[in-house]
Amino acid sequence: MAKLGWIGLGDMGAPMAGRLLAAGHAVGVWARNPARSSALCAAGAEAAASPRELAERSEAVFLCVTDGPAVDEIVFGADGVAAGLTRGTLVIDHSTIDPPTTRRGGERLHAQGAAWVDAPVSGGAAGAAAGTLACFLGGSEADVARARPWIAAYAENITHMGPSGAGQIAKSCNQAIVGATIAMWVETLAYARRCGLDPALLVDALAGGWADSAIRQAHGHALAEGRFAPARGNLLLKDLEIVGELARASGSPMPVTAIVTTLYRLLAAQGHLSGGATALVQLYEAKRPSGD
Repeated sequence: MAKLGWIGLGDMGAPMAGRLLAAGHAVGVWARNPARSSALCAAGAEAAASPRELAERSEAVFLCVTDGPAVDEIVFGADGVAAGLTRGTLVIDHSTIDPPTTRRGGERLHAQGAAWVDAPVSGGAAGAAAGTLACFLGGSEADVARARPWIAAYAENITHMGPSGAGQIAKSCNQAIVGATIAMWVETLAYARRCGLDPALLVDALAGGWADSAIRQAHGHALAEGRFAPARGNLLLKDLEIVGELARASGSPMPVTAIVTTLYRLLAAQGHLSGGATALVQLYEAKRPSGD
């Protein structure tokens, strides 16, 4: 079994690291807040004092943090992962960040004799716990081949998308579709209600049809009732902003994504973004006619 290091023990990272531990690997962890690592350490993980120390004792280091600046700080900051890497160590980044940051990080590690695989995931915390995530990999064939057996502990659908940064581009496509799908469900359910339909009945009626989706299955009834699960909606907005940057750089027209991004910016301006991605329902529910 491998000696692996894990940084980023949030809603996604903690169950992913837990599945590596359950698979029999020796897992080391580091977290800014030591309380986040307590459950994993009780299950057999070993806490490290710094990202550097974690890297020194790991053949691969996994990251699952919020954004590009966080990745840069953890890997290349003082006492960071890069300072503890030995030749051949692999960094597997499950964070969702922009491709240029990924490529720059990979180039810097390559100069040290280490390697980087971008491996963003989709499927939410439930998918992480169940081991059913989709994972999009970017990097060399050899590095991806090394990473794949470990990632299989928590991901069912693992696809090598191409060279460094390709995994992040695939995740940006995923997020554009997710954002648009949530927006359409929220808008359509509000429309159905105002036209006299029971939104909950519509959610059930569309199961199995072309309008069905994982969003309907996971959130349809909550959205029909105007409910939403507290989550970090700022992460989806961050991802949509990355899509916008890539679209401009590549000359790709993405008007639907631009509209959805504007809706999430409005949600943020109204102070509702902490309610999570599905809190977009508040933009529509707030406009319901009196007595509805």
